[in-house]
Amino acid sequence: MKMVGSAHAFGIAVVALLVLATLGACSQAAPPAATAPPVVSETATPVETLEARFDATAAVGGGMNSSNTVAADELKAAFASVPQIDKLRITANSSPLGAKGGDVQSVSVIAQDSGGLLKELDQTAKRSLGDALLTAAGAAWPNASVSLLVSDPAGAGGQIIGSRTAGGPNTIIVS
Repeated sequence: MKMVGSAHAFGIAVVALLVLATLGACSQAAPPAATAPPVVSETATPVETLEARFDATAAVGGGMNSSNTVAADELKAAFASVPQIDKLRITANSSPLGAKGGDVQSVSVIAQDSGGLLKELDQTAKRSLGDALLTAAGAAWPNASVSLLVSDPAGAGGQIIGSRTAGGPNTIIVS
């Protein structure tokens, strides 16, 4: 009987192992532990923005710190040959600082049309006006690169944008 009891105990042990094995196979595995996202201890540095502007002197190689305003009498003399010049308000900057005439390396000319001149002109006439302005600037400052912007502050007359390399041809875009 001792043998029957140990066989019986052995059988119960085998059944218990089978039940545990079956339960273990049917149960789901525990989900993997979620890892926390890394903690960033630095704060973002704000990015500076600059206001939009047109700096024609910078476009031809000069810069705001190395240019000077061209005097009104010098502008009047430079553009006296341009027809209808009295209808434009012209300002200009030149570089290097203090240079005059042939010593000027770059000039930016900005003309504002507050009298409606651009509105009256067609594309060909605008191109002729831009050509006359660039040619006059090239004569006044023969060794300078010249940039030109003629605009209507009201926006109704379009624009004339032009450039001229020192001693080179005029390039003009009209709208």
